[in-house]
Amino acid sequence: MKQALYFGVLSVLLAGCSQFKTNKPQRPQPINMQVQTQEDDIQADVPTPAQKIATSNSRTMLLGKWYGIRKTADGGQKEWLTERSADGTYRVDFRFMAKNGDVRSQSEVGFWGVSGGTYFRIFRGWVTVEGMKPADPTDADHYDAYVIESLSDTYFSYKHAVREQRYTVKKMPADFRLPVTVKSDNSEPLTFSY
Repeated sequence: MKQALYFGVLSVLLAGCSQFKTNKPQRPQPINMQVQTQEDDIQADVPTPAQKIATSNSRTMLLGKWYGIRKTADGGQKEWLTERSADGTYRVDFRFMAKNGDVRSQSEVGFWGVSGGTYFRIFRGWVTVEGMKPADPTDADHYDAYVIESLSDTYFSYKHAVREQRYTVKKMPADFRLPVTVKSDNSEPLTFSY
């Protein structure tokens, strides 16, 4: 009996200590390149530690530049760099690469915020060669809310509240930029191409 109790306690202690085997932080699995499963939908209903972070802390953590990349349906890829400022404004630079290698870029601006476990954006317009082109504020598609799934100093994972698309982005240094070359094109005034 004592021996069984001893091995039971030892098993629990070893299992508890096994989490301390490495000093490397565990990175979240990038969600953007994976296929979503029904289990993912079920688990999304359970509050995550990120949703329990105080709004002021998560807002501070989201400041700065965050980089994301995902495959597109046509076999290309989309990259984006979102820069959030303390005054509640954001700028996101997109870089689209088609399967054939053609590249185009676009920049958007707006407002952002956090409330509890929700991150939101209000799209206000495009940055063009001629200046800013305002977006229609009555267009409901210009207002987005996302469920914060995980947030750390290095990674941010979130899911669109309506479309349920998942995104994972990585924190980048302040001097990081997407390679964008500006070329004016009258037929496509909202897009920078090269």
